[in-house]
Amino acid sequence: MRVCVLGAGVVGLTTAWALTEAGCEVVLVDAASAVGTGASAGNGAQLSYNFVAPFAAPETLWHLPALMRDTAAPVRIKPRLNGGFLRWNLEFLRACTGRMVRQTTEAQLALAALSRAELDRLTASTALSFSRQANGKLVVYRDKTSFQTARRQAEAQKGLGTAQGVLDGAQCLREEPGLRIPAALLQGGVFTPREEVGDCAAFCEGLAGQLRARNTVTWRMGASATPVLRDGRLVAVQAGGAEIGADQFVLCLGSGAARFARACGFRLPVEPMKGYSLTLRPRNDAGRLVHSVTDADRKLVFAPLEREGGQVIRVAGIADLVGEDRRIDAKRMAMLRKGAADALEVDLDSDPIGWAGLRPCTPDSRPLIGASPVAGLFLNTGHGALGWTLACGSARLAVDMLMQRPPVLDGAPFSPKRYA
Repeated sequence: MRVCVLGAGVVGLTTAWALTEAGCEVVLVDAASAVGTGASAGNGAQLSYNFVAPFAAPETLWHLPALMRDTAAPVRIKPRLNGGFLRWNLEFLRACTGRMVRQTTEAQLALAALSRAELDRLTASTALSFSRQANGKLVVYRDKTSFQTARRQAEAQKGLGTAQGVLDGAQCLREEPGLRIPAALLQGGVFTPREEVGDCAAFCEGLAGQLRARNTVTWRMGASATPVLRDGRLVAVQAGGAEIGADQFVLCLGSGAARFARACGFRLPVEPMKGYSLTLRPRNDAGRLVHSVTDADRKLVFAPLEREGGQVIRVAGIADLVGEDRRIDAKRMAMLRKGAADALEVDLDSDPIGWAGLRPCTPDSRPLIGASPVAGLFLNTGHGALGWTLACGSARLAVDMLMQRPPVLDGAPFSPKRYA
């Protein structure tokens, strides 16, 4: 089978890898000149296999009015008079129930476990170096209600095989000595010892190098793809002045997937959620982090990455549902810098510019994995904030389904038909 993968971020690259393992002839197309330059480039670096709480939840619903009017909130929603955006929001509201949260959590945990196993398998057969470390994750809470919700979530996940410990504020600071948040400001935290960190951009570069070395992929980089349909089937894409045909196409374009879908004549419920990041150096040894940390109420993550020359800390966060806007908002970046300065001993001058990128979000936070309404086009997109975590598992599930092999995981929770 000849398969064209649209998108060279972490989801597209892992999909291409899984397809070559299945014996397919693969063509990979991306508008960027290099791999992993979108949301994969500067994400939060956390491999969050056990902490998959969806954005759509009852507590989010309670805070919606504030999110729409408070420009300084860590999550900001800019209302738009757009049919697709309004429908996405209605679907989001329907997902903000306890039942949907349970279903999404169970599905995401299963996919995350598969993804961990697939990443282990991939790295066992390659010499990839991407600062991967199983150093555990501590999620801290300043707000009492948020902490109580997290405690209930941790209790609920115990039955799903997740090992998590609930800590008070003082215990959080003992667990993570690099944290500088005063104990009086912390209600408590949840510690998951087996969580990991890794440099997604380095992983993308390394995996692309492996694919090139094995000469198993035809590359069409720097070429934006437009669909070519005949008799209701996607038979080719126009890219870089050439028509590229294939037996199947797999859409892994992240936040650009909805635009490609519209060009094919159907709606894809994916909205871009802008996030920001800085990559900072600790001021001294006391500023080094032992674990990955999430400041839940400020929507910030702090992920230590060991690199040549010492540790760096990826500081990432903020969620802006403001449309296709990749510009760095100076006020939002200032919030990120202040959040880092309030919690860590870091050199803010070590990254004077920072990064902003768009995460492809579905209303219920689950990715879309399955056949699209257009024949010949398969979907593997919409991973939101968990693209790095779920990439390897999503690739395995997508290729099993595409090759009509018995899938290692039930794909029904991720079916695009749930939004039909």
